[in-house]
Amino acid sequence: MVKKSLLIVSLLLSLFFCVKFLSFKNKTNYCPTETLNKIQNGDLVLRCGRSIESFTVYTADNNSEFSHIGIISIENNMSYVIHAVPCNDNLIKKEKLTDFISPKFASTYAIYRTNFNTSILKKVVNQAKLFRIKKYTFDTNYDLKTNTKLYCTELVLKAFKNSGIELNIKPSEFNYIVGKQEIILPSEFTKSPYFYKII
Repeated sequence: MVKKSLLIVSLLLSLFFCVKFLSFKNKTNYCPTETLNKIQNGDLVLRCGRSIESFTVYTADNNSEFSHIGIISIENNMSYVIHAVPCNDNLIKKEKLTDFISPKFASTYAIYRTNFNTSILKKVVNQAKLFRIKKYTFDTNYDLKTNTKLYCTELVLKAFKNSGIELNIKPSEFNYIVGKQEIILPSEFTKSPYFYKII
């Protein structure tokens, strides 16, 4: 009888999780892209993705609006995003902003800016580029102590830190079923006094 009850509870929890994930994956609160001409080098782009990883971050962050973050690099009048994401090779990525925020990958996005001057932001962007050039990889352990493995928010934080700017963004405690981990969640940047939303 106990085994049967546990099985029913497990099935109900699985069903609840599947329904919640499908709802998350299919939600749409998409922003128009015609406002993208306001973007500057060093801006931050946040999105809510549609993957199971995004859903995990979304759930862990009290249903925050965003699950991923990157730094915008303007090159030859084109906007790119440098970011760390789990993928086949796990290398730091650079992709077109329009691809990064495409409705295929994002249900919503926002652009945040800081008041730091352009020369400092150029250093920040160059640091992010350097992480990519040096073939740093995605940090599957979410360990802030490693420097050649980075996850998305860590990449942003360390690009600023290596440019001489301490953002004073503190990690939150992420509770796994088997333990706890300190991690910096994307929403921390939206709460920071250093950044403000422009789109």
